[in-house]
Amino acid sequence: MRTRTRPTATAPTRDGRHGYDHLVPVLEQLAATPVADADRRALREHVIREFRPLVRNLSRRFAQGGNSAEDIEQAGMLGLVKAIDRYDPAAATGGPLGFLVPSIRGEMKRYLRDRSWAVRVPRDLKDLAVRVRSTADTLGQRLGRAPRPSELARELDVTTDEVIDALGALDSHHARSLDARTGDGSGDGGGDGGGTPLGELIGGEDPGLEVAAHRAELHAVIGALPERERRILMMRFFGDSTQSQIAAQLGISQMHVSRLLSRTLTQLREQLTEHD
Repeated sequence: MRTRTRPTATAPTRDGRHGYDHLVPVLEQLAATPVADADRRALREHVIREFRPLVRNLSRRFAQGGNSAEDIEQAGMLGLVKAIDRYDPAAATGGPLGFLVPSIRGEMKRYLRDRSWAVRVPRDLKDLAVRVRSTADTLGQRLGRAPRPSELARELDVTTDEVIDALGALDSHHARSLDARTGDGSGDGGGDGGGTPLGELIGGEDPGLEVAAHRAELHAVIGALPERERRILMMRFFGDSTQSQIAAQLGISQMHVSRLLSRTLTQLREQLTEHD
């Protein structure tokens, strides 16, 4: 019976470009092991554990601006597993790190792109926003000033409107607290500085907007009512008179006022519905 010994080589340190070169034989053995082989699973898990410190170190570099290092590490582990599963010794010309690191970093960047925006932004716009930010830094150094949207558009071979949309998306990357005060220069909502909290500057719904479009139509249909019905309507809803008070003023019964009022409201409702 053929037995296979799992490499157990370890290195005293994993710093530097060649810190994981001792694992090259293990990676090559894994790449040569068929998927159906019974030993492959244990060998694969061993390789993943050995390279986990690499993912942890890379995650710390990306964990800035409030991003969770643990979440980024999980994304990096996904990139590590993908790279290990498709490891090709012939293509790994830069050593194991040259093959694995791009996949790990790619998954981390993808996580930050998709999960760290305060407002949901389409993926293509996120990609363009990242390119705009990078190009703005490079072009700004070349010009000695902040580049205009039109200049960024020419540099990226996109339209100016697309650049403007991307710049707006960058503003959505991080949200500000509604407790942050305007004019105090801090922007973090802390302290007792002056200024008005942003939350107090947000307008509320104006109930008058819902009826604004119907006011002209309502005025027209009320004007077309007979004098008595129009007077009852005005006294009831604009004069806050009760049906008994209206009846006494018009010299009719309260029941008659109730019937006239009900009929008038039904007529107004039908006429406004026809207009809509």
